[in-house]
Amino acid sequence: MKREKNLETMLVITVGLLVFYYIFRTKSWANYLLLASLAVGLIGVFSDFLSEKITWAWTKFAQIIGNINAHVLLTIIFFVFLMPVAFLFKLTKKDNLKLKAQKGTVYEERDHQYVPADLENVW
Repeated sequence: MKREKNLETMLVITVGLLVFYYIFRTKSWANYLLLASLAVGLIGVFSDFLSEKITWAWTKFAQIIGNINAHVLLTIIFFVFLMPVAFLFKLTKKDNLKLKAQKGTVYEERDHQYVPADLENVW
């Protein structure tokens, strides 16, 4: 199982380098991507020790990038979407969530007589 995981990671890195080579093939440094892809592929096939080390480093790199990415995306979502909506609700002075202190119960009384049509398409 560990060998398969290492081979899978090495294959992903190799294919990624090849994709970058085909994207940047007109650049003068693009040949190094092709050589790096070949080297990573050969290491993955012939050296279990080195492929295990590369897999470990790749996994740690992915975790770090994932943490950074999550924080950046959540920050962008908060400031672009949630904060303007909160300001709009502040300007309208509505209390849709009924968060202001109320006397008595916070439940709404609803006098509704159920009919069979209410239960036909519940979801």
